Amino acid sequence: MSHMNTQRPRPSSGNPKRTMTAQLRALANTTAVMAAIFMVLLVAFVWMVTAINKSSSKDDTDSKETSATSSSAVANLSSDAGTTTPEPTDTTPPETSAAAHASYPEGTKLIALTFDDGPCDYTPQVLEALERNGVVATFFVIGQNVSGTDAAVLQKMLDLGCEIGNHTWSHQILTQVDEEGAYEQLSKCDAAIEEKVGQKATVIRPPTGAGLKQEGLFRYSVDNREYVVNWNDSSCPQDWQAPALGDADYTAQYVIDNAIDGDMVLLHDSHKSTVDSLDKMIAGLKEKGYVFVTVTQLLEARVGNLTMDEAAAKGWDTSKLVQAYDGGPIYGIRYAFSSEKMIFEKKSSS
Repeated sequence: MSHMNTQRPRPSSGNPKRTMTAQLRALANTTAVMAAIFMVLLVAFVWMVTAINKSSSKDDTDSKETSATSSSAVANLSSDAGTTTPEPTDTTPPETSAAAHASYPEGTKLIALTFDDGPCDYTPQVLEALERNGVVATFFVIGQNVSGTDAAVLQKMLDLGCEIGNHTWSHQILTQVDEEGAYEQLSKCDAAIEEKVGQKATVIRPPTGAGLKQEGLFRYSVDNREYVVNWNDSSCPQDWQAPALGDADYTAQYVIDNAIDGDMVLLHDSHKSTVDSLDKMIAGLKEKGYVFVTVTQLLEARVGNLTMDEAAAKGWDTSKLVQAYDGGPIYGIRYAFSSEKMIFEKKSSS
């Protein structure tokens, strides 16, 4: 029997299951490495962002601190300068700027309601009427009355855009006192006003309109830059006596019928009938096209073009006068606005 050589099978390359396991394990290792690299990169990115933000925040803080330090240094420098070389205090009242004067379109009819002898019990009602109708007025107050009045009353005058005027301390008729007596009466009234609202009057009206030639009045007006005015007789209802006293309709209608452009209307906030006349009076004047202004606004709009040369031409001693601004009203002056229309003095005043 012949002997045949039997060929052995070639050894296998490995267990298939083991091979699969090895491949999976390699893949897992690769994934782990990738994840680790990703985490490292993420941590690095977060660190970089945080570092940048901190740097920016520090820069801002340093900038603010530098600015604050600079401001503090400037403030300290100013403070030190003020301490070592204090500026002298100028007690002269400030002059009115030409740019600040009242101006209205050509053809505008202006009127100034004025109230004398307050503040009194009816003054708050007058203020309510003005506020209700959206208009302003000028109050010539008596110093003694101011002293006994709540400061809120005078402050409301200013808050509404009204003007406070000086009517002496005790309603003293200036023809009955000497120059120094007149000056003291006006000074005490201003002091009472200033104590209540922190400012003095801006205009003066002498009681009864008398004493316009009083040298004390002139001197005080110039020293304190307060205009001296009276009122227009033609539109004055004389509300302190009959038939106006006690008759609100008469009082209102008299003013409506007789007022003309540029008038200062004399009224009193001490009379109930005058208070009761205001709504009708204001409504009637508005229907006739009037714009309500303070005394100073009226002066600046209507007689603000008087020059010192023109005053000198009228024979006035200009050394006693002060002009608010070039072409503006003159402090200390008294004169007739026109032959029949008196703004600065009554027809019968001395």
